[in-house]
Amino acid sequence: MSTGKNNPVRLNIYVHDPGIRRQIKTMAAQKDVSVSEYCLKAITNQLVKEQEMDGEGKSSLKTAVEKANKFQIKTFRGKTFTVSSADLIREARDNRST
Repeated sequence: MSTGKNNPVRLNIYVHDPGIRRQIKTMAAQKDVSVSEYCLKAITNQLVKEQEMDGEGKSSLKTAVEKANKFQIKTFRGKTFTVSSADLIREARDNRST
């Protein structure tokens, strides 16, 4: 599936701080761009910075997976959970809605 300017993919961002929301809207207005354009530019810039900081030239995803694996080994010493993470998430959501 091709996505371009005529068929954008939606990304929802929830901002709980009204002050930050006002800052974003103000900066977008000052630059004469939409809030979506402003946020996309900020996110794109951050992604570029993070890729540049990856000194070994690995993809950010690969680096993140390696860090997660090291954390798991260090923290859980090779043990794994017997409970499905999907079940834990579902249970937490159910508890929130009651």
